[in-house]
Amino acid sequence: MAEATELPVFAARARAQRGPGPLARFFFATEGTARTQRFARGLALWTGAYALTQWPHREELYSRPVLRDGWLEGWLGGWVPPPALVTGLLALLAVAAGTAAAGRGGRAARVTTAGLFGLLVGLEASAPRAYAALAVLQWSFVALAPAGPRGPRWAARLLMLQLSAVYVFAALSKLAEGTSWWTGEAIVLIFRSARQGQHLLSAWLPLTPGPLAQALAWSTIALELAIGCGLWFARTRRPAAIALVLLHAGIAGSMRVSLLFHALMLLHLLLFFGRRGDEA
Repeated sequence: MAEATELPVFAARARAQRGPGPLARFFFATEGTARTQRFARGLALWTGAYALTQWPHREELYSRPVLRDGWLEGWLGGWVPPPALVTGLLALLAVAAGTAAAGRGGRAARVTTAGLFGLLVGLEASAPRAYAALAVLQWSFVALAPAGPRGPRWAARLLMLQLSAVYVFAALSKLAEGTSWWTGEAIVLIFRSARQGQHLLSAWLPLTPGPLAQALAWSTIALELAIGCGLWFARTRRPAAIALVLLHAGIAGSMRVSLLFHALMLLHLLLFFGRRGDEA
């Protein structure tokens, strides 16, 4: 009988009895969708704030006729979106995002918000900022995520993996791109940069190459690795969340980076922390 289980028909039956493998369980195990729903509402609020920040500068950002290298520029063939169209799209985005943030409209509100947001990011005259590109990707997952109270957790997993990838690859790129981060020179250059540095802490602290710069560089790398890996495990999740807050507090206090970037990254903590019953 033991030999019979090695035949294909019996082996398939045995695999079915064992259930799905680890990878299938990781992505497709059924759980409550509460954390994905919370993240979706938070992302909608963030998108509404994004629309408000774009509004005063909409002609310069979308309708200028020169220096155009946006996502859709190759498809537009030189066509420039008129200000009236951009104004209407931003107004529609604000309404759709507000509807989704209020938990109304279900999948239709999310798909509409995702489509309008992606279109506006693509219509920008300049290439989109990294955080806007990340938000487009996250909106695609949110728009397709299960809408019921329970469902397969693939959307939550992809959203969480995307956050981890940002920090792990940021740390690895610092280690692989040369010695500037190893020696701390990169931190010194950032602090001295007229475009990114010279802001609050970096304007007050005359950083020079040495042990302090090296410590700041290596602590940045360590925090990024701790965030990317530590959020996945119950024992290290809280310290990793603290590391995320500390990292972005340090960036906000020393670099000229949009607050929308910090808000978007911190928003992902809603995926890792939730009420009992969020997971199967």
